[in-house]
Amino acid sequence: MKTPASPSLPMALPAAIQMAPEASAWQCTQLEREAVLRNVGAAALLPVLPPVGRGNGRAVLVVPGGGFLFVAVDNEGLPVAQRLAEAGYAAFVLVYRTQPTDVDDRAFQRALPLAWQRLAEQVAADGDLAAHGPAVDDTRTAMRWLRTHAADFAFDPARLGVLGFSAGARCGRALVAQAAPADMPDSLALIYGGFAGTVPRSPVPPLFLAQAADDPLFDRRHPDILDDWRRAGQRAELHLYERGGHGFGLRTQDATSDHWFDAYRAWLDRQ
Repeated sequence: MKTPASPSLPMALPAAIQMAPEASAWQCTQLEREAVLRNVGAAALLPVLPPVGRGNGRAVLVVPGGGFLFVAVDNEGLPVAQRLAEAGYAAFVLVYRTQPTDVDDRAFQRALPLAWQRLAEQVAADGDLAAHGPAVDDTRTAMRWLRTHAADFAFDPARLGVLGFSAGARCGRALVAQAAPADMPDSLALIYGGFAGTVPRSPVPPLFLAQAADDPLFDRRHPDILDDWRRAGQRAELHLYERGGHGFGLRTQDATSDHWFDAYRAWLDRQ
């Protein structure tokens, strides 16, 4: 299946993998700093694989953020997957179903500031951002699909981790709170996804957390997720950076949060 045309994406999209009978469909919109995919009607995977003969037999499902309004493949998807592939990991960027937004790009962009304000208000009031059910379902489906087809991509189905950003991190948290054992990742990394309480099912994966303290979508009151993992008897590593804001991805900001990926790689290699 061919990827829908996305000429405004600075990084070319790899051929999409369709996990369900519905054809993948989305709208590409250029924001100020990045291109995003929105109005996603059916989930798909974008594979970024290591060079032939350089794979390490492991894989990571990368779940970008976007407040469930879009999928930030240009900031938190393909560049991250490329870094993982260069390190030997088979990486798969999940384009999950999003909430419907105005098909007119300018109207969508005008509405974004208010949408972000409402998300910040929700976090302030509830301590977290509610996960979008279809996106969580797509994350679970992607885990099942990848494990079924692991041999096609030369990785061990038992060595499949999840790396989620913002809304994608909420999908990862919801996944481990709901998943059957066969759907559970072997490692879980949550990047600026908050610390809200999450009681994981067994087998509990080791956890990596990276968060900027000045993130406007970060509730600072309760680092409950660390206690949840401690009670489950599993390892957790936390990196709380002084600065970085929200949605920094791999962007360089002259802050210590610029180095989160190196810390994640060092942690992931040891799992």
